[in-house]
Amino acid sequence: MIGKRHGIMFLCVLIATMSCGFAFQQAWTSDTGQPQKITGDGQNILVTTSSAIKEIDPTGAQVWSQDITVSGNGSAVKAGKYVFVGTANDARALNKADGSTKWTKTDVLGAAQPVKYVFVKGTCVIFSNSEKAIVLDRETGNNLTAVQDAPTTSEPSVFGGYYLAGTASGVTAYKGFMLPDLRVKSITKASDKTTAKIENIGLSDASKVLVKFVVRKTDGTYRTIHLNAGTIGAGQSKDIVINGAFSRGYTIVDPYYAITELNEGNNQRYFS
Repeated sequence: MIGKRHGIMFLCVLIATMSCGFAFQQAWTSDTGQPQKITGDGQNILVTTSSAIKEIDPTGAQVWSQDITVSGNGSAVKAGKYVFVGTANDARALNKADGSTKWTKTDVLGAAQPVKYVFVKGTCVIFSNSEKAIVLDRETGNNLTAVQDAPTTSEPSVFGGYYLAGTASGVTAYKGFMLPDLRVKSITKASDKTTAKIENIGLSDASKVLVKFVVRKTDGTYRTIHLNAGTIGAGQSKDIVINGAFSRGYTIVDPYYAITELNEGNNQRYFS
């Protein structure tokens, strides 16, 4: 009886597992050549090989292909309308729609300094390798900084506005992206007022900061309030207060994207 009971339990578990709807199966293949790196952006898939950059759609069909020798680890980064890539010693921006070249920066890190890494934040793009780094304007390719010594023993990373490099003893942070980054850090609701703490966690000041409140009053109607927060310095915060009794709502800082920021995804917070 024990064996029979165990057999019935196993069968029930097997049926439950099979009915959950998951199936790890091959869906399609795409003849792109051997990839160095594969990335997706929720729309299409970017494939870098040793001799080309290709974009394919979610069915594996080719959207476009460019014969470009990708340097380093095959780093190519999609951001907005562009694909940014290091090609030997050069930096290049491609139009994401068709792969055509937007701009090229020759010997971007200096002669015999191949590009290995690419990072994008806001209107800036960093091209770097194990020794050097530079920040360019993403639209034009113009220099925003000179070439900087930024040696790293590991693959670098970015956090906030900082470029992070590995050393023999730890991590060194460089100020790379000199842009503000506004966020609604917290919202405190009292019986007669609501306070939103607006914080600038970026590396430069933000001026003419606008804060928008959309609130539900106790009678069930909604109200929209705009307040000017003035200038919020890098690393600083400011309390913005609206008076009145409100049951719920949300706050947005820089609601109309008037300020170029590192991150536009942290500008809103709800409260109730």
